[in-house]
Amino acid sequence: MEFYEVVNRRRSIRQFEEREIPREVLERILDAGLKAPSSNHQRRWELVTLTDKAMIKELAKLIRPYPCRIQEPKTPQQEMFKIAYPRQSSMVEESACVILPYFKQKYPMTEDKNGYGLMDYGATWALVENILLAATAEELGSVVHIPVKKEPEKIKELLHIPDGWYLPTLVILGYASPDAKVPSQVNATVENKVRWNQW
Repeated sequence: MEFYEVVNRRRSIRQFEEREIPREVLERILDAGLKAPSSNHQRRWELVTLTDKAMIKELAKLIRPYPCRIQEPKTPQQEMFKIAYPRQSSMVEESACVILPYFKQKYPMTEDKNGYGLMDYGATWALVENILLAATAEELGSVVHIPVKKEPEKIKELLHIPDGWYLPTLVILGYASPDAKVPSQVNATVENKVRWNQW
């Protein structure tokens, strides 16, 4: 798939078919993630990659659906809430693969003297975007779930993650269900979002 087609086709998919992803496909996607730029070229990442359905189901039990009272969405954001909030756990359970991109937290996130605390965090999101685009190129559906409240600690305990490693998100992959609901997108274009040379 041509690069700009991949960028335009990427969407957050939260319903998946019950179908395994071939190992060679996953390895290409993971390799694309690991090609991302990183803070000081350190690439302080460890990708815990779950393909065992029993493990994925155990992980899904730790993720709580968010409450959503929106019945008739009036904006793309509300439409996303209605689709996404109830599916936080089920989208994990249905997936064929969950990638947990841990990074070594060298500096505290609140380190504001030089902003060093955000460097590895930002680099990990570059890795995540590479994974999402590679998954789209492989004709897979993908979505992220940012762990909230007690989820990071529970996931750390389940997977025996050592201290000092931070999890910004879960990357969830699978073959999209034909019935997968996708919210409309906010119209962000060069014409309405780019300011040239000044605000």
